[in-house]
Amino acid sequence: MKFKFTKNSRILYLVFCIPFFLTILVWIYLPVLAQWIINNVFGYEMIELATNPFWLFMVRFFFAWYTFVAVGLAGVWVIAATLARKEKAGSKCSFYPSVSLVVPAYNQEANIARCITSLFKCAQKYDGPCEILIVDDGSEDYTYEASWSAIELNRRENPRTHSKVIRHSVNLGKIECLRTGTNRALGRLVAIVDADSEWMPETLVTLVDFKLSNGKKAITGFVGPLEEEGDRSLYSAFQKLEYGQGVAIGRCAQSLGNNVLVVSGAIGLYDSTLLREILTEKSIRSVTEDLEITLEIHKKGGKVGYVSLASSFTLVPTSFSRLWSQRLRWFTGWLHNTLAIHKDLLVQRSWLSLLLWHSLIFEYAGAFIDLAALGMFPFLFLFAPDRVLFALGLLVYIPCGLLIGIINQAIGLKYAYGAYNYKALLVYVPVYPLLRLVNILARIRSIVSYSTGNNGKWHN
Repeated sequence: MKFKFTKNSRILYLVFCIPFFLTILVWIYLPVLAQWIINNVFGYEMIELATNPFWLFMVRFFFAWYTFVAVGLAGVWVIAATLARKEKAGSKCSFYPSVSLVVPAYNQEANIARCITSLFKCAQKYDGPCEILIVDDGSEDYTYEASWSAIELNRRENPRTHSKVIRHSVNLGKIECLRTGTNRALGRLVAIVDADSEWMPETLVTLVDFKLSNGKKAITGFVGPLEEEGDRSLYSAFQKLEYGQGVAIGRCAQSLGNNVLVVSGAIGLYDSTLLREILTEKSIRSVTEDLEITLEIHKKGGKVGYVSLASSFTLVPTSFSRLWSQRLRWFTGWLHNTLAIHKDLLVQRSWLSLLLWHSLIFEYAGAFIDLAALGMFPFLFLFAPDRVLFALGLLVYIPCGLLIGIINQAIGLKYAYGAYNYKALLVYVPVYPLLRLVNILARIRSIVSYSTGNNGKWHN
């Protein structure tokens, strides 16, 4: 979508100025508040001492950077997500088109039955014709047999949903699974569902209603970590917080201008003709195929939306090695798409280009700033003109930063899970920076790997 300036849009832009106004207030008055607390609460009298100009510059730079990111940018995302959530589906459709649900699967014996069962429940609530196509990509386990078993069990309750399993004799990769499934699909719409994901019963109806009433070419919904029985690990809690921020706020905010960057592989609905055209004409070659396909849709002028009421829950890594591999694939794939395959999008005068630059600056270049802040912190303390004053200042700034983080996370969890009792997750906010550190290191590793010609891989 190109930049357009109308009377209503100017008013809207003024609303987006509010977080930056708050940023200025925090930047000016938080040091004043800190000084008052140090003097009157801690009873410490500050003494004027000579300050190293470089030390002073670095302290002011980091304070300005993190204030801008945590208050200004985070506030803009929350406002955009709030406005985007007001976009509703129209009245119930009088005619529901046929839908093909394509499930690429590789070694998913343990998860495929749960996925298929959830899709049958979706089809049962959908008033149009449905088919479920499982594409077994040469699995080395019993994915093929488990798929047929799940289909036969669910057919007893919903015999009108046509279902079958298509089998590749060898492992060809996810893109070939998508091509096979889309080429065999009979539906006017095609939904893509990861085999380790589970759709809520109303998800399909919600996606179709929203897509048809708002004229989208593709649409996605909320993706959250799948709640496994007895799973109380830090990995699960961290990723619930992360998905609340990244999907429920970030991806929802992108939909305000129909510029959603990724139609997730866990939940996506497309015009079958458009998806088939992209998969046939283009050589999809990145390890983040969902991002690559979505950007191809943008290049064709298609609107890509997000509906918060449609939910899919997917298995997430519960060990460091799996989390690290996932993040390397995500981040390297993003670089490959943005800096090579779709680099022309960076020079367009559009909101989509602005979103890509935002990620490039604040997520990838920002990773080096975060690492620099961590590395320099001991030296900032050691070379502080007054170490006691520096330590007391931290006792003020850290709780303020924690409060801002809790507010942001509470909004994200509310938008993500609604009535879900999310408050218990807020106790993890103080240690959530551990996941951020993993992402920082993975982004830097991805930048180094990509610069040496490594475009990422699916499997070790």
